[in-house]
Amino acid sequence: MMILDKWRENRTQVENAGRDALSLAKEADVPAYYMDDTLGRGIVKEMPDGRRFLVSYGDGRENVVAALGPRDR
Repeated sequence: MMILDKWRENRTQVENAGRDALSLAKEADVPAYYMDDTLGRGIVKEMPDGRRFLVSYGDGRENVVAALGPRDR
């Protein structure tokens, strides 16, 4: 079985783990990083205060590609 098949089978658990990770990052007052294909190509950086940015990396630096609106809760 391919990894994507396993992901589809366990989608709810994966989503719950993502929500838990966001909560833990917020509690620790550090940004959380994740990917969301609906927001464009790149990595989403979510700050503890809820601000979100689409970021990329090059030359050893984090580059803000776009500021995003707050995540739907």
